[in-house]
Amino acid sequence: MILVLLLLITFILILAVTLGIFDNYRKHIVLFFYCFIQGFYLIFAPWMNYIFDDFEAFNVRLSESDFVFGLVALLIHLVFFYMGYLISYSINGKRVFCSISQESGGHKKITIGIYVFLFLLIGINAAMGEISLFDILVGKEDTATLGFKGGTNWISSMADSLILLMIMTTHYKAPFVFKIIFFPLTIFLFLILGFRYRFLLIIFGFVFLFLRKNYLKVKTVFRVLTLLIFAFYTFMFFSENRIQFYTGKYDDLKYNFTEFEYGSIHHNALGSIVDFALQKSFREDKTKYDYGVSMFVYPLIMIAPSSFFEGGEKPYPAPQIENIDTALEVPRSYGQACTFVGMAFNAYSWFGVILLSFIFGFQAFKLEFVNSSGLDLFFKLAVILSSFQLYTRGYLGLFLLPLAFMLLPLLLIKAKNLEFNGKSTRP
Repeated sequence: MILVLLLLITFILILAVTLGIFDNYRKHIVLFFYCFIQGFYLIFAPWMNYIFDDFEAFNVRLSESDFVFGLVALLIHLVFFYMGYLISYSINGKRVFCSISQESGGHKKITIGIYVFLFLLIGINAAMGEISLFDILVGKEDTATLGFKGGTNWISSMADSLILLMIMTTHYKAPFVFKIIFFPLTIFLFLILGFRYRFLLIIFGFVFLFLRKNYLKVKTVFRVLTLLIFAFYTFMFFSENRIQFYTGKYDDLKYNFTEFEYGSIHHNALGSIVDFALQKSFREDKTKYDYGVSMFVYPLIMIAPSSFFEGGEKPYPAPQIENIDTALEVPRSYGQACTFVGMAFNAYSWFGVILLSFIFGFQAFKLEFVNSSGLDLFFKLAVILSSFQLYTRGYLGLFLLPLAFMLLPLLLIKAKNLEFNGKSTRP
């Protein structure tokens, strides 16, 4: 039964990709992005665990029925996601793909200015920490910097703004000198602050821009494959050397791709296995549904000042996180997370998987951006890139917080334009 479900799920995924390609692949770039997430972060681990007869979910063993239950939930998610996407396509297709006016590069200077301002602000904030940034850069500091926040965590989190700004300055063809100076410094800053997802989002953003501007030709396919190979090596390089970067041990960096630990690929895609264990815990009455508390209430708790709570302590962790740790029988230090499917099931059981998957798919089509331009294009890219965390980590707060910081540059640009327009219309 497990094999049948895996084959059916894989077939549905391949069918979605195939239909998108034949319908005009440039209309469905966002669909392909989510298909990639589904293939790697939802389906890959169950296939590997089945092939190697591994039914362990950390400290919990999954039975065949647990695996089947999880795969059925995954199947339902895909069916309703694609159903929502197709219905949205039929309703909103003409509006999403309507013709647009030629965009201008009028935002180039202000985008570069905002980039420099936020980079300096984040850099100064990082310099206010107890660790010397210069010592980290030259390798004299061996203190681990993972999660390094400098003076304040809020300014440190603005690093997410630089993700979109890198994509915007590339789109607006910022001067080469600017990019050769600030892009490496931004990557260095990301290495200090940790969180590999930022590198993935930058790569996805560049791929989106490339596919938006180029039609599918042999030359284009070769370029995309080259970019993906480079992106894969880059991801593995930073994954393999993350400890060396955090501790400033640059002499121990590994560059040879044959020495990389590729087993970490599977380890980074265990979200579905966590989902299966979480669903098992509900069936065995070890955990209780939180009815959306983790999804909707805890993002508000996350941004609220600590002084609002008794004793200055926020009521952490969220029920969903406690349920995951209970389901896996591990301490929080393991830092495991479920996927969007697990989040939906944790909140509202089967109803959550069906409804939220349909809504996700319905909204996904509205984000197709091939004919978008200006700030609308980058608004859509911000939502798409931020949703990566929602899909792979299954926590709404990890979607809303990066999204807020990615939208910050767009709000600053819009405010500046309103100010300029107001001055230009004065008598």
